Amino acid sequence: MKKTFMGYPRENGTYGVRNMVAILSTADNSNFIARRVADLVKGTVPLCPCFGRGEIGEDMDLHIKTMAGLGRNPNVHSVVIVSLEAVIAKKIAALIEEEKKPVFIYTMDECGGSMGCTEQAWRKARELVIEASCVKREEAPIDRLMLGVECGGSDTTSGVVSNPALGILADRLVEEGGTVILSETTEWMGAEEMLSKRAVTPKIGEGIFQAVQWYEDYIKSIGVDLNGFNPAPDNIKGGLSTIEEKALGSVKKGGSSPIRELVFCGTTPREKGLILMDAPTGGVENTTALAAAGCQLILFSTGKGNPLGNPVAPTVKVTGNYRTAESQPENIDVDLSDVLKQDRTLSWAADVLEEKMIDHAQGKLTTAEALNDLEIAVTRIGFTV
Repeated sequence: MKKTFMGYPRENGTYGVRNMVAILSTADNSNFIARRVADLVKGTVPLCPCFGRGEIGEDMDLHIKTMAGLGRNPNVHSVVIVSLEAVIAKKIAALIEEEKKPVFIYTMDECGGSMGCTEQAWRKARELVIEASCVKREEAPIDRLMLGVECGGSDTTSGVVSNPALGILADRLVEEGGTVILSETTEWMGAEEMLSKRAVTPKIGEGIFQAVQWYEDYIKSIGVDLNGFNPAPDNIKGGLSTIEEKALGSVKKGGSSPIRELVFCGTTPREKGLILMDAPTGGVENTTALAAAGCQLILFSTGKGNPLGNPVAPTVKVTGNYRTAESQPENIDVDLSDVLKQDRTLSWAADVLEEKMIDHAQGKLTTAEALNDLEIAVTRIGFTV
């Protein structure tokens, strides 16, 4: 493992692998303003959620925490919040300001409608991207890197090539003092006992069982058989036959290190090392939760292919399937299929991943970034009222 990477220093002591100005919409009724501002000002990214109005209780708390988490991510230099009104905007801004990050709010209520809000927001965004352009990369210790590991469109090669290679890299990063987050709770089903044995405390181990049990109970409560949709049709086509088989392949991407902490969706860990996050499995929801937790980079293992990326945390697509690498080159960043084609070792694959991880951390664009295939989705708990 290389001991350092070149990152953008932040006032709170973290380092970004990107240096963006986020145009953060608080709800779906201000998304068009965020997109309009981002179209006008180079160096900005729009963060546009679904919903954000009419949510209550834990649902609204999670929405605010997740959107604020995206703004708090080390890859974000500063934030312009656009909103219909100021109440939710101020709650999100207060959490972002805890990270000593510049935050500015513009609302349609106070700016004279959507065009007035757009005008004031883009003027401030222009100032901020110029300020951001003055920040220089500095050498940063590798232990300042927080890596999210994700999989989607899994097939047989995921379980035998790309996921284990990610796991070896995850162990190397943890050994160097870095942090790795493994999530996708429903993909622990069948592997929860194995994971719990690696927990550093009984409380964490019990929490892993409880997280899986919550999903099992919820699925039963609505009369759905999990076997009907997990593994998904593309997983089955790729050679996966059971939930347990999928889980045993999925958890490999977290490596074999002790589990230091279990956090809820989008929560920033307090500990370093290997962290488990209780978060939904859907790719856009999960990468959003990882970015909101503070991951500067996400390594995304895919067998059948998956184009999505996250606008805040560069999402590096990794495959061990040569057919996918050849048929979908615009969606794949790292091809590890030589493990099967040329009898290469998993250690070789981890070496390749390590080199590519540092490249992307130091500015190399991912395919998703180049194509702007970027989305967020904040997890919902209940209904809008």
